[in-house]
Amino acid sequence: MGRSTAPSTITQEAFDSDEGHLKRLVRLQRGERAQPGDLWDYTQDLRYTEIQRPLLTYLLPFCLQAWQDDLRGTNGYGGFVEHFYPVLADRHVFDTHLTLNQTAAVSEFMWQSILQEMDDQRGLAYRGSNARPYRWIRALTTYGVLLPDIDRLWTAWWSVGTIGRAVASARYVSALIYPKEANPVFAPWTRDGGGGPPCLWDFEGHLYSHRWLEPNIEFLRRTLNVPAVTGVLSRAIEALKGEPEHQVAARMLAEIPARTEMLAARCTELPNLLATTQEAGTLLEWSA
Repeated sequence: MGRSTAPSTITQEAFDSDEGHLKRLVRLQRGERAQPGDLWDYTQDLRYTEIQRPLLTYLLPFCLQAWQDDLRGTNGYGGFVEHFYPVLADRHVFDTHLTLNQTAAVSEFMWQSILQEMDDQRGLAYRGSNARPYRWIRALTTYGVLLPDIDRLWTAWWSVGTIGRAVASARYVSALIYPKEANPVFAPWTRDGGGGPPCLWDFEGHLYSHRWLEPNIEFLRRTLNVPAVTGVLSRAIEALKGEPEHQVAARMLAEIPARTEMLAARCTELPNLLATTQEAGTLLEWSA
């Protein structure tokens, strides 16, 4: 962010009139973790009062570290992340408060973090709502609302350069080629345990009035089709030779010819779903 020290004066208004969290946050040193409650309070300041830009650029790395920790499975930051996303989307942080270089740094940190989480993925059998795959899928989907370069993340992912990305590709593709009750990777949803296949257009952070940015929509329309899905699954199978996940991925590829009609329809439909705001009362679903 180009700022190594906190601003000498805090002009940021505390939304709840208690500046304690701001005083604690500016004392943070590089490498330290912020307290979840302090970051949550800061998101309220950012959402509802005028933003002090020098303070934002100093504290944004701590916010991003907490976001990454949540993505990687560290408990405690989930409430902060739910409000951090609307800060970035609603207050036009990237367009108004950051330089182009700062925005590029945030972008690279976020998509590289998502790729790192993908790299650690293993397994093609999940049951229940707390399964690890949901975290990176929701982060990927929400990223498309915030920044217009989903192509960089998507291309690095679908190149299938690691076993983890091969596993992640197979999981994502499973949600495109199987009905909810017949997905071999994600067991069906249950009232007690939740679960089921991931929703590929579900944004985190209550971003109901938001949609994917247009460059991301156009990229997905050009990129997502039956040959592309077949290709990424073929690359995943090659990467998974000798791995426990190979058999399930190979079965998925063998079943694509019988499911081509559904897959083609969903490849066409997914960009439209991601381009639709999810206002209260609007229930988005696959048509097939």
